[in-house]
Amino acid sequence: MRTLAFPYTEAMAEKIHGYTLGSEVNDTWQDLNRRYTRHPKNLPYRDLSLGLRYVSSDYATICKDPDGPGTLLLMRKKIDTAIISRLFAAFERDLAARHGAPFEDLLGPLLRRTKPRTIHIAKYLQAGTVTHADIPNWVFDVATWRTIELLRGALKLPDGTDLLLRPDIDGNLVAFNRPLPETHPRAEQGIHYISLEPITVPGYPGILLNLDAHISATTGFPGNAKSLWIATDDTGMLLTARHRYDRPTNRNVITGLLPQLVDSFSIRGVPADFTADDLLATHPRIRARHATRPDRHPIGSGPGRRFLDCVLEHATARLNTESLVLETTPIRNIDAPGDPDRHAKLASAVNAAARPIHISVVYQDDLQRHRSAQALTEVLNLPENSLTTAGSTFLDGALTITFDSAKTDMLVVPGPTHLRNTLAEQIISTRTPDALHLVLAESNKELAAAKPAEDPKPQLRRALAAHGTVSQFIDPASTPKPDAVDHPANAAVRDLLRAAGLTATTPTRVFSRPLQPQPCIIVGLYTREQNQPATRMISLSALISDGTDKPWHMVGYHPDAHGWNDLPTAIAAHHATDLSQFNDPNPTTRTALARAYTERALHQLRTRYDDIPMIIYIDGSNRYPLWSGTTNKNLGNGQVDALPHLGMINPAGISLVRVNTASDGKLPQPVRATGNRANADDGAVPATERLHQLPGAHEDTYYLINRSRSDKAFQSSVRAGHRQTRFDLAEVRELRTPWHAMTCTEFLLLEHGAFERQHLAALSARLCGHSLAWDGRTARPAPVHLARQILEDHPGRKTAAR
Repeated sequence: MRTLAFPYTEAMAEKIHGYTLGSEVNDTWQDLNRRYTRHPKNLPYRDLSLGLRYVSSDYATICKDPDGPGTLLLMRKKIDTAIISRLFAAFERDLAARHGAPFEDLLGPLLRRTKPRTIHIAKYLQAGTVTHADIPNWVFDVATWRTIELLRGALKLPDGTDLLLRPDIDGNLVAFNRPLPETHPRAEQGIHYISLEPITVPGYPGILLNLDAHISATTGFPGNAKSLWIATDDTGMLLTARHRYDRPTNRNVITGLLPQLVDSFSIRGVPADFTADDLLATHPRIRARHATRPDRHPIGSGPGRRFLDCVLEHATARLNTESLVLETTPIRNIDAPGDPDRHAKLASAVNAAARPIHISVVYQDDLQRHRSAQALTEVLNLPENSLTTAGSTFLDGALTITFDSAKTDMLVVPGPTHLRNTLAEQIISTRTPDALHLVLAESNKELAAAKPAEDPKPQLRRALAAHGTVSQFIDPASTPKPDAVDHPANAAVRDLLRAAGLTATTPTRVFSRPLQPQPCIIVGLYTREQNQPATRMISLSALISDGTDKPWHMVGYHPDAHGWNDLPTAIAAHHATDLSQFNDPNPTTRTALARAYTERALHQLRTRYDDIPMIIYIDGSNRYPLWSGTTNKNLGNGQVDALPHLGMINPAGISLVRVNTASDGKLPQPVRATGNRANADDGAVPATERLHQLPGAHEDTYYLINRSRSDKAFQSSVRAGHRQTRFDLAEVRELRTPWHAMTCTEFLLLEHGAFERQHLAALSARLCGHSLAWDGRTARPAPVHLARQILEDHPGRKTAAR
């Protein structure tokens, strides 16, 4: 499998220039702030760095001196110290103007006599003698901007035309002058851009430069904009900026000091504000990126495999090196085989549940009631047209389904929380005694968008969870065309049953050859940081098998559920309380508290199951990992607290696997499958879905290549993305279609435990291929997917919709 990750070699390394910023520079700035505001502040080094990038059209950063104390300005290109002095003086001038004070020019003279020194990058890249821990962060950035220098310019498209790639100050390559479609009455267009992410992979020496292509939806309405690209000329560096609406002056103002800082270095100047007319111009200087891609935007998501293939060819030629190649493993049977009895098995799981199931369908629109009835009928293999009455019992009394109509303002219209509390009490009052109660309710994200803070969906979910009831929602926006399979509604029903701990996937299917069925407990840990306020989110779930073909016993952890408990009880406990209890402003303290919480949960589970194999899957978190030994730069750390299992009972029987996914942004982007193909002349970029290894790595690292269900089906709506780019489409309607590419999941086997290396890798892949709630493949193994879903569904979770 060919990827878009290229090694940053010593041959590509170069020397950069360092300008020492004496302590008196920052001290003077603090004194000026103290004079005006009585509070000292450090220099805004980020704005200075970005300003210097624009001025030099290349990399610049301000960081700690790598060879001693103090602060250093690093640049790939030498720059006149008069320019540096001028930029620092601009900050002082703005500070004085804001406080009505005279400009004294105290900072500028401190920089005019600064002399650069040369720093050689190659000394940080000596393969075999240094580890990832020895490479400073700024070396990764220098590698990125060296790549930008080589890749900027014309990228050849399949039809022979060129796409001009221009860098922005954030380190992306943007096709600013070639939007799609080229004309649109409201400037609702899409911009191709390429991101560059320096990464390391476990057991592989040095830095990899990972490229990925994206499409950013743009808008001609300032109120929909998240950020701006500003072109101050036709070919050079693009500025990125934020904006706000200034109500007193009725203007959209470009915020931050950066535009003022670099204005005098631009031939055209940088605008201080803009209007919709500026975004709607024939050749706009400003393009606004959509805050969220609307459902009816004329450009769909994803660049498609053909465009990524063009990027691969462009990078290979410009960088004069070969990209990283992943090799297939002998393991082939990683996916769930076709299962015609899937519905029957799920119905059997419901019938064999420890408690009767009561599903309440809550609706205000008859069409959504009909959708829910159809989905329940199909997923559970119920008799056709058996859900036409207000209530019915199935599966020998093990399943009760009732339909409850609710008023529009109570169910889907934003409003105060007490409305949803009242509705929840009404729903709960109809539940069957001693039954496990589940709710499938209608929601409406279009209505909720008007008042996100009063979105009925999280309000109702929290209110139901307080009564121990889990819920799932379906939205009218997902209603398919007539006669089409209603995948969203079917998935909602399966997700609801998954939250109840019910699934058609059984342990023996996961432990098929070359593995053998055996008693086992498989734990999933998911953790992330959420900002504003700073919060460490964390959840744990587990699948438990006694080694037979009985369905998985699915459990989750939460203190309010008395520790480990049945999955629906744990989910309800999560959703009825705050998103997290780890809200300390200090990230180190948050991490320590979350680590103690997690280790306590793992110890409790190991105490209960101390004599059978345990597998712990840790979802990789780039920020503040819970255990230092799970990071690439600290692999092999033998300290007791470096890994979670070292202090547990019978650690020899515990396997430990770190899981990273494409959404973490630290994995190589798969592009083109290698090897011979029977249809090599059809023009399609070849794909694969195998388990791969990284040759040359000294750690047990595996990569599972993933494709979306639509991509695998090779439907007409996605077929074009396999052979064409959006620039050579024959039909405009295909621009609106999401175009798919391959992604991958990384498994780092930190401890084999009771399993052989290849067997543990195969099991990890199968837990993605045997998904619990639907008929596709998940990006994470099943228990991690469960743990993640608990947090993603939490009423307190910040999402794009609210």
